[in-house]
Amino acid sequence: MVAIPHTTEAFVVSAPGKAILFGEHAVVYGKTAVAGSLDMRAYALVTPRSDDHVRLVLPDIGVDELFDTNTLPRLTPNMLEHPGMVEQLMGHISVPNGPGRLAILTFAYLFGSLFVDNCGFTVSVRSLLPVGAGLGSSAAYNVALAAALLRLSGRLPAKNASDVINEWAFAGEQVAHGTPSGIDNAVSTRGGFLEYTKGSEARNLCTTNALRVLVTNTSVPRSTRELVAGVRNARDQHPTVVNLVLDAIHETAVSAVSLFENSSDGVEQRLQDLVRMNHGLLATLGVSHAALERIREITALHNMASKLTGAGGGGCALTLVPSDASDETVEQVQCELRDAGFECYSTVVGGKGVAFTESVAAESVDKWIVRMSPLEQNDAVPADPFAAVIAAFVALPASVVAKLAP
Repeated sequence: MVAIPHTTEAFVVSAPGKAILFGEHAVVYGKTAVAGSLDMRAYALVTPRSDDHVRLVLPDIGVDELFDTNTLPRLTPNMLEHPGMVEQLMGHISVPNGPGRLAILTFAYLFGSLFVDNCGFTVSVRSLLPVGAGLGSSAAYNVALAAALLRLSGRLPAKNASDVINEWAFAGEQVAHGTPSGIDNAVSTRGGFLEYTKGSEARNLCTTNALRVLVTNTSVPRSTRELVAGVRNARDQHPTVVNLVLDAIHETAVSAVSLFENSSDGVEQRLQDLVRMNHGLLATLGVSHAALERIREITALHNMASKLTGAGGGGCALTLVPSDASDETVEQVQCELRDAGFECYSTVVGGKGVAFTESVAAESVDKWIVRMSPLEQNDAVPADPFAAVIAAFVALPASVVAKLAP
């Protein structure tokens, strides 16, 4: 058997998505933004193989690729000017077009950078984050993948592990996006809330209080590039007015930072006020949408503040749920949003970052996954004794997958 370095057992790595709470668009111009980890996560199941092949399974986007590790390129420091150039080294390996292309190239880059010897394993990733909705689904994938491969390769240090994971996850984001800001992978790795200003190191905010939120997906497609260009054009045409709006957005973010770090009476109501103000300012810049305004109308009837999160123009809305709101009220709001044609999720923002799971309720993850799966167990594939576990993982309902987070 070709052993996986440092493990012969299955394990799961999970990483959260992200939501921008304050500062969208203004952050492009050097203003402050506040983001938080969103407890809708990507889950990477890692299982051993008994040959020298590696398999990448991404059922959400139809990817199932098996690679001979002898054919995957090995990368040395400074071999590439940019991680996105990894495709030039893939040689005769055909990388299919489609939604999984960048995910495969990211896997190839991280494997080639972290592994020297041949080994056999499978990484299967399930994501509970909607793709392309501005919730950091790409970063969650890259953080989970980087953490898994760092552990497998024996390169995950006992100290400052999150810094190393974040560094490699950022490289993965570069493969996917070219010149990412780094905020998405930083939030996904560290968890909690981060203050971010372009050109500066992201700073964790000193609060342990996660916020209960609703995330509502409008399912309205939008182009971040076009929305950012629209704000830039408005600024070019009306610099004095737009700069004042951007400054005001900055102040909502700075005020939120102060509230997070200096908890006192009335913080919750003041955060709700800032959410409303921030959205109003963003709407002034022309980046809202009728669907987002409808979500705000529905939630406002229940004294909940909502705003767009991300680039706007559709995408998702974030709603702060008051701490005294009953479960019945929250469910009623969700029903009203679904009746209006939206997808709605109840979750928290500001929770844990990347995490490893070896067992659930004292049962190993592979046995737990098989037991919880609706599939019947099949005979093991000779090269992959965990094939049944992978199939069971792919078939798990999303609500069960979520239990794999510690």
